[in-house]
Amino acid sequence: MNNSEDVLQSPLFQTVAGLAFESIMVTKASFDHTNSVIIYVNQAFSNLTGYSADEVIGKTPGLLQGPKTERGVKERLSDDLKNNRTFHGDTINYRKDGSSFIIEWKISPVMDGDEVTHYVAVQRAIG
Repeated sequence: MNNSEDVLQSPLFQTVAGLAFESIMVTKASFDHTNSVIIYVNQAFSNLTGYSADEVIGKTPGLLQGPKTERGVKERLSDDLKNNRTFHGDTINYRKDGSSFIIEWKISPVMDGDEVTHYVAVQRAIG
């Protein structure tokens, strides 16, 4: 495979992500680690949020946040990503229909040498 986006199209990745019970999102890392755009979501993501893949590809995960999304959690997330650490937390997010839900999620950087190229997030509704 020539680049990491090719991995997303591989039969292995498509099978694993497609069978996952939890929501999976992959974003392309940005230079500031805060405006990474979505390049992949699985069906479990669509089931959880009400957004289709076509509606979120190219947008930032911030589209799931709203007035009750905890600022402190977002700041810890940003700090972890800037320091190439795996983030684990929970907060309130929002579905396409505007309804809120408590999300627990982990985000891990994908490294190519010393450079972060992507982030992989696994998410689930709790409570």
